[in-house]
Amino acid sequence: MSRFGPTVPYDATAVRAAWETLPAFVRDRVVGELGGAPAEVRMAGGGFSGGFAARVRAESGAELFVKAAGRDRSWALDAYRQEARVNPALPDGVPAPRLEFAADFEDWTVLGFEAVDGRAPTLPMSPRDLDLMLEAWAEAAAALAPAPRSLLDIGVRADPIGDKLRQFTGVASGSQRPFPVPAVLEGRVDDLAALESGIEEALRADSVTHFDLRPDNMVLGADRAWICDWNWVQVHATWFDTACLLVAAHGDGHDADALFWKHPTAAGVAAEQLDTALASIAGYYLGESAGDLIPDVSPYIRRHQRWSGLAAADWLAARRSW
Repeated sequence: MSRFGPTVPYDATAVRAAWETLPAFVRDRVVGELGGAPAEVRMAGGGFSGGFAARVRAESGAELFVKAAGRDRSWALDAYRQEARVNPALPDGVPAPRLEFAADFEDWTVLGFEAVDGRAPTLPMSPRDLDLMLEAWAEAAAALAPAPRSLLDIGVRADPIGDKLRQFTGVASGSQRPFPVPAVLEGRVDDLAALESGIEEALRADSVTHFDLRPDNMVLGADRAWICDWNWVQVHATWFDTACLLVAAHGDGHDADALFWKHPTAAGVAAEQLDTALASIAGYYLGESAGDLIPDVSPYIRRHQRWSGLAAADWLAARRSW
């Protein structure tokens, strides 16, 4: 139990279909890539999308981390198809499991990644685990600035910042229904909307960012970490993802502020820009957490969003002495 309620078991959030339920043509493609039928299928416990994800090993010892989704899991299907485009374009220096094969069918897609030796992060995070994740992101961010031509060539760009990161603005203008906020934010919707107004300018940079960096999108090895799920990448400032990752660290009791300012991506960032990002992150998570559960998506999604929103709000309030 944290200050913000029960933590999410990030290694056990997934609700996934079994190997046997995949279409025969999907299983046949995986078997062909492995050179034999699976001797072991270890389902991934973490994740929210509902797509198939598992470590699959053949009798020969050949092994792949396999993701697959069909039209009945449209959110996962679109995400996996985008990841199949992005992963091969990631530059050297980005610590990410590499895509070994991708096969796209009319209503299904299946991906096979190198099976790295690691585990899903859990809360509470040890300082060592957090350091490994921050080091992995520092390596990735260095390789992603300036924005690599390989990613620009496949259409990665700076999409306009939409309403998802301006939810307090929506509440202040009356275009969005109010959502529950913690006591430290009560009566401050106009202040929060004013902070959010700077998000587009704050994130402007010649670099590519993951745009969804959280502990559950990483794999921890004995002495390194890998970053997964590269399906939301955009041309924006890499420090935004540092803040996103450290929201969970703050909620977990770590000194997120100190960790942010000593991270290489924070160089040149103004204090007000960090506050702008935290306002946008808090609004996103708190606003989304007020929604209904999503069919075929992990039932933990709203709890994860609420906990993360409370952590972001608390970090922002501490910084601004609210």
